[in-house]
Amino acid sequence: MFEAPFNWNSFWDLMTPADAAATFRDEYGPAAAAAAAQCATAALDDNRESDHRFWIAVSAELSRSDGAAATPEPLKH
Repeated sequence: MFEAPFNWNSFWDLMTPADAAATFRDEYGPAAAAAAAQCATAALDDNRESDHRFWIAVSAELSRSDGAAATPEPLKH
């Protein structure tokens, strides 16, 4: 099982959006995009801007029709 480090501040510290998208595809199948959108909404509602940007990036990965990972620009948070 995955164990998060004690000093993480954002999901960016734990994994890449491509990794999260792959995990969501495995766990949620066709509902993966909706699950990521719910995470983005929750982060926005909680004023967690960095996490919101992460989940938007995950959603973008999940919306790619070819299933290939995007190569995003590194983000500063």
